Amino acid sequence: MDSTTLTEAALKLSPFERAQLIDALWQSLDPAEQTAIDHAWLEESKDRLAAYRQGEIEVIDGESALSALRAD
Repeated sequence: MDSTTLTEAALKLSPFERAQLIDALWQSLDPAEQTAIDHAWLEESKDRLAAYRQGEIEVIDGESALSALRAD
């Protein structure tokens, strides 16, 4: 199967299935590095949650955030 056919097939997947595929492909590139990336994101998530709970950051919903990005 060539990359064009594979891409077309992947784009027919649901968003959730595409995300799973992306994750699997990413992990196949360098599993050791992925562990470090996962750890860094975990720490970032904990820091953001703590800041949210302490009222230090403003929160907006995903749809509003995407709309703002598209407008720029």
